[in-house]
Amino acid sequence: MYRTIEQELALHGCGLFRTEGDSMEPLLHHRQSTVAIAAAKGPLKRFDVALYRRPSGEYVLHRIVQVRRDAYLIRGDNRVWWEKVPKDWVIGVMTGYYEGASDRFISCGSGEYRDYVKKVKRRERKLRLRTLPGRIGKKLGILPRNAGAEGDAKGGERR
Repeated sequence: MYRTIEQELALHGCGLFRTEGDSMEPLLHHRQSTVAIAAAKGPLKRFDVALYRRPSGEYVLHRIVQVRRDAYLIRGDNRVWWEKVPKDWVIGVMTGYYEGASDRFISCGSGEYRDYVKKVKRRERKLRLRTLPGRIGKKLGILPRNAGAEGDAKGGERR
């Protein structure tokens, strides 16, 4: 019998899990990357990669883009729209990953990973600028609220 991710984290405090989906590309690849997840203990910070479970039971591994008092704004590296995630949905945080199919482990504390996060920050600014005209149009009522939504192909990530 298999244990749930929550059971594995409660039992061992950490675990290795295979990723699925393209929302964290180019860092993590569909069914090729393995991530090290530690049980969430205390508040996470901006740019941490959080593992959370939606009420539907779906597990999601995305990056925190903003910390709020009672929730995180979270988005995949390969997505434009964010999702508001209550802090009590978060069950773990990524501490590192195995690059593709290789045996090379990259820690989230390494210089290589920090360089990648800097690129994510630059990409985030570019994405926000690129979507600015549409966001302004929606605020002014010129465009419908759902026009041009670029959520996850598996049901959307815009919340």
